[in-house]
Amino acid sequence: MNKPQEALNQYLAAAQEWQALRTRREAAKQQLAALLTSEVKPADYAGQLDAVRERLEVLEWRINCAAREGVYAQGMVLGACVEDGLNAFMAENGSALTAALAPFLNGRGGLEVAARMLRTALARQAEASTPEPAEAYRDIIARSGLFPDATMSENCQQGYTTAQHFRFQRRLAKLVTTQEGA
Repeated sequence: MNKPQEALNQYLAAAQEWQALRTRREAAKQQLAALLTSEVKPADYAGQLDAVRERLEVLEWRINCAAREGVYAQGMVLGACVEDGLNAFMAENGSALTAALAPFLNGRGGLEVAARMLRTALARQAEASTPEPAEAYRDIIARSGLFPDATMSENCQQGYTTAQHFRFQRRLAKLVTTQEGA
């Protein structure tokens, strides 16, 4: 897994891409509204209308993909922080922990019973006091959040099949080619 700072950098890049695409979508919506409400229609009105609508559809797909990447990256930040923290904890306290659980680890029940005992102890500790992220990870978690951005989560609700992704990739390539030629 990534180090916490690397995971945060990936999340921030994904969130920035998602936000940039949302901004482009708003600009395209304004362009569409301007075309639809203009008193004087341009010479290639139908073509321009189709082009803006196509760009909007492709942007919706790209926003969905970017939002999925952002939600995934946000989870990776939390996972990297927890894994890094657990590795540090085990390096310092692993021997004491395994010694405390040794009767089950080496006897009846094995790892499964030992894990259940550890889970119970962890639940009691969490009940006794609200868990706080370790100091080393507070800033990182504050920047990514404990939960994904609600709007980002909403933006990735639409599911696409592999074939649909392929079609949208082709449509995007066609749009890019058209824009480069213009």
